[in-house]
Amino acid sequence: MYKIKSAFQKFANTAITLTGVVTASCITLSAQSAQALVFSFAPTDFSISPGTGNTNAAPTILINTQTAPNGFTIGSTTPFTTTFLLLGASAGLNGDGVGGDSNIPNDSLRNNNTAATSTTTVNLDSTQVAQPIALNFNWAFNGDSLGGFNDKDNFNIALVKIDNLDGAQLFERTVDPADSIPGYGLGINEISNIPANSLSAGAYRLVISLNENGSSNSSAAGFNNISLTVSDPEPVPFGFSTNASLLVFGGVFYGFNKLKKNMAVKKSQA
Repeated sequence: MYKIKSAFQKFANTAITLTGVVTASCITLSAQSAQALVFSFAPTDFSISPGTGNTNAAPTILINTQTAPNGFTIGSTTPFTTTFLLLGASAGLNGDGVGGDSNIPNDSLRNNNTAATSTTTVNLDSTQVAQPIALNFNWAFNGDSLGGFNDKDNFNIALVKIDNLDGAQLFERTVDPADSIPGYGLGINEISNIPANSLSAGAYRLVISLNENGSSNSSAAGFNNISLTVSDPEPVPFGFSTNASLLVFGGVFYGFNKLKKNMAVKKSQA
């Protein structure tokens, strides 16, 4: 009886150890590390139509270096240190408007709605659209400073589905006369989010639209360092794969079967 108990205890310890090792391996193999999906957009990754703009505006042009109302700079902050996407104006003779107009609000591009659509496709499956989606970007806006009821220029950024034009808005900026500097603004490393389950699975384009709603003044907007981040779901930390489970339980069955045979041999020798 002592030999049987001893043999059983020895096998039990071995089986528990083996099971623990294999189980740890199964957990390691089955748990997937979370890794966000990131889409990055250079200014040249956009196509402008309709309207006027530039997909490779230099940071040295007057639009970027002049202070508002003639340019994007506010105080001592110049928004773009590298090339940027420019909407509602062009890098003309003076770099601030068509034909070298002296400033954005009074240039010749009034009531000139402009849209920039990404040439990069954002493909999202059912798992990814169930997660929050974050937009990160730099922006500058020189808007219609009058800001009347029917004359509030604005820009917005949206993810638009290719097949049915459905989607969700990520960010919007509208002229507001109540602003401390009406109609002007900038953001560095701006972050905006689409809540989980706001979209359906499919192929999307990132669309940036500048809407100049009146003929009194002109507007312009600039953007760069644009990226979309789709969070991955958390991994299941203690999942077993089918093959790993078979390995564990197959090993235990084999061990008990071998113990049974050893016990039968010892009994016949007693």
